[in-house]
Amino acid sequence: NFFTSRECQEYKSIAQAEDVLEVDSATFSNLATSKRTSTTWYCNFNQVPTLLAKAKHLLNDLPLEQMEEAQIVRCKTGQEFSWHYDEIPSTQLANGGQRIATLLVYLNTIENGGGTIFRDLKDAEGNELTMTPKEGSALLFFPAFADGTPDDRTLHKGEVAVDEKMIAQMWIHERNYTPVVPEGNSHEAARDSLRSKEIELGYIAE
Repeated sequence: NFFTSRECQEYKSIAQAEDVLEVDSATFSNLATSKRTSTTWYCNFNQVPTLLAKAKHLLNDLPLEQMEEAQIVRCKTGQEFSWHYDEIPSTQLANGGQRIATLLVYLNTIENGGGTIFRDLKDAEGNELTMTPKEGSALLFFPAFADGTPDDRTLHKGEVAVDEKMIAQMWIHERNYTPVVPEGNSHEAARDSLRSKEIELGYIAE
């Protein structure tokens, strides 16, 4: 219940907007053989005030400036994202430092397959910890410790999708992060819409 059904539908529609950047999905993973077959849309911050407000609230009023560009990802039937880390290579830490949190919001329910699986984290029965996509549910995990040291236990993958899967995702950095895409994207442009959403959701007073 991180997103309502209506909010999930709204976020799916953002992928059709003209001012989002559509790319074949990429990753910082240092596993060169990592296979990713999906489509990613990079969103302007002012397009996603609900995600920003709820992420900020969930993470104890985390500064907006530490948030990386929000993305919407679609995996069609048969697509996948094999084992990878979300950490950023040491040579690319100038902008914001390491990613210290990953937030995924599942925009639809998948009955079979499509789960997010952690190889080295286990459930109570000793099985690989798996998050099954359910509309509106969120998964928050930490690819690095607070000091920026990567946590290798967070190696994970997206199972092959039996049905089309869509998620909204965002990463949180150690320090202030400068948006790169889409062109002209900025945290500042989202400040008013974020405040309005925080008031609407009851997180802050007018």
